Amino acid sequence: MGFVVFSCATPAAAQAPRTLCDNLAAHPSDTQKMAPGIEQENYDIPAGRAACAEAIKQYPNEGRFQYQYGRSYFYNAEYEAALPHFERAAELGSAQGQLVLGLVVMGGTVGEPDECRAGRLWLSAARQNHLYSKIYLLQNWLDDMFEHCGLDLTQSEAEDMLTRAEVLATWDQARDDVAQLRAGWVER
Repeated sequence: MGFVVFSCATPAAAQAPRTLCDNLAAHPSDTQKMAPGIEQENYDIPAGRAACAEAIKQYPNEGRFQYQYGRSYFYNAEYEAALPHFERAAELGSAQGQLVLGLVVMGGTVGEPDECRAGRLWLSAARQNHLYSKIYLLQNWLDDMFEHCGLDLTQSEAEDMLTRAEVLATWDQARDDVAQLRAGWVER
């Protein structure tokens, strides 16, 4: 199992301007998105795929475009085709790409499940202030999922992440998810 190092110094959103790919393919919970975002049920796969392919031609090192392009394959159940785009997005520092790649590797959607890799991906994204990466990381950390992974996460940093997640949760579902996490935190 190899380790991938992620850069968290510069948010991916600062690298390229908003494009049609953002308008058609951004995810609503992506903290680095440049447009409001499109829920899965409203995602126009052919249009999103075409727009993001064009954006990648113009900005090949833009992580958010790689992630958004990967969505077009993932939502069409073309998981193996989506994977290299999620991998590339994660390598380029896209927090949303790291979140989703973590979900893919945690669940074994493509390949064997790897909770340690998922934990490292979510930790990198959480350190970029990505809400759902904080939630998934902390939920699984509380359940000792990463106990054998050597994850570089302290109790103090985890508590700070939870507090920051409460601030980031600005819509009903996110507030509910963070409240559930807080309740689990208190009960532990």
